[in-house]
Amino acid sequence: INVTGKSIGKGFSGLQKRYNFARGPMTHGSKNHRAPGSIGMGTSPGRVLPGKKMAGQMGNKMANIKKLKIVQVNNDENILVVK
Repeated sequence: INVTGKSIGKGFSGLQKRYNFARGPMTHGSKNHRAPGSIGMGTSPGRVLPGKKMAGQMGNKMANIKKLKIVQVNNDENILVVK
Protein backbone atom coordinates (compact mmCIF):
# COMPACT_ATOMS: atom_id res chain seq x y z
CA ILE A 1 0.00 0.00 0.00
CA ASN A 2 0.98 3.64 -0.27
CA VAL A 3 0.84 5.84 2.83
CA THR A 4 0.45 9.62 2.63
CA GLY A 5 0.97 12.01 5.54
CA LYS A 6 2.49 15.28 6.62
CA SER A 7 6.24 15.24 7.31
CA ILE A 8 7.74 16.61 10.52
CA GLY A 9 8.21 20.38 10.36
CA LYS A 10 11.76 21.60 11.00
CA GLY A 11 11.17 25.34 10.73
CA PHE A 12 13.14 27.87 8.69
CA SER A 13 16.43 26.18 7.82
CA GLY A 14 19.54 27.16 5.92
CA LEU A 15 21.23 25.46 3.01
CA GLN A 16 23.49 23.15 5.02
CA LYS A 17 20.54 21.58 6.82
CA ARG A 18 18.04 21.74 3.97
CA TYR A 19 20.14 20.64 0.95
CA ASN A 20 23.41 19.37 2.51
CA PHE A 21 25.48 22.21 1.04
CA ALA A 22 29.15 22.36 2.05
CA ARG A 23 30.20 25.14 4.40
CA GLY A 24 32.82 27.78 3.67
CA PRO A 25 36.34 27.83 5.14
CA MET A 26 36.43 28.47 8.89
CA THR A 27 39.94 30.01 9.08
CA HIS A 28 42.28 32.43 7.28
CA GLY A 29 39.96 35.41 7.71
CA SER A 30 36.98 33.91 5.95
CA LYS A 31 33.55 35.27 6.89
CA ASN A 32 31.73 32.78 4.67
CA HIS A 33 30.95 30.04 7.19
CA ARG A 34 27.31 29.09 6.56
CA ALA A 35 26.51 31.54 3.75
CA PRO A 36 25.19 30.15 0.45
CA GLY A 37 27.93 31.64 -1.75
CA SER A 38 27.15 32.91 -5.23
CA ILE A 39 23.50 32.56 -6.26
CA GLY A 40 23.83 33.46 -9.93
CA MET A 41 25.85 34.91 -12.80
CA GLY A 42 26.78 38.58 -13.24
CA THR A 43 25.49 41.12 -15.76
CA SER A 44 24.21 38.40 -18.03
CA PRO A 45 21.56 37.21 -17.21
CA GLY A 46 21.49 39.70 -14.30
CA ARG A 47 18.94 37.73 -12.29
CA VAL A 48 18.63 34.66 -10.13
CA LEU A 49 17.42 31.71 -12.18
CA PRO A 50 14.14 29.99 -11.17
CA GLY A 51 14.47 26.90 -9.00
CA LYS A 52 17.60 28.09 -7.18
CA LYS A 53 18.01 26.23 -3.90
CA MET A 54 17.78 28.74 -1.05
CA ALA A 55 17.01 28.80 2.66
CA GLY A 56 13.40 28.42 3.73
CA GLN A 57 10.76 26.22 5.34
CA MET A 58 11.89 22.60 5.74
CA GLY A 59 9.43 19.78 6.29
CA ASN A 60 5.75 20.25 7.13
CA LYS A 61 4.78 19.04 3.64
CA MET A 62 2.86 16.07 2.31
CA ALA A 63 5.07 12.98 1.88
CA ASN A 64 4.35 9.60 0.26
CA ILE A 65 5.80 6.25 1.29
CA LYS A 66 5.20 3.62 -1.39
CA LYS A 67 5.13 -0.19 -1.45
CA LEU A 68 4.54 -0.82 2.27
CA LYS A 69 3.31 -4.26 3.24
CA ILE A 70 0.33 -4.91 5.52
CA VAL A 71 1.53 -6.98 8.49
CA GLN A 72 -1.59 -7.12 10.65
CA VAL A 73 -5.19 -5.87 10.69
CA ASN A 74 -6.93 -5.33 14.05
CA ASN A 75 -10.61 -4.53 13.49
CA ASP A 76 -11.43 -4.33 17.22
CA GLU A 77 -9.06 -1.41 17.90
CA ASN A 78 -9.12 -0.06 14.32
CA ILE A 79 -5.36 -0.58 13.84
CA LEU A 80 -3.52 -1.35 10.58
CA VAL A 81 0.11 -2.47 11.05
CA VAL A 82 2.38 -1.83 8.06
CA LYS A 83 6.04 -2.58 7.42
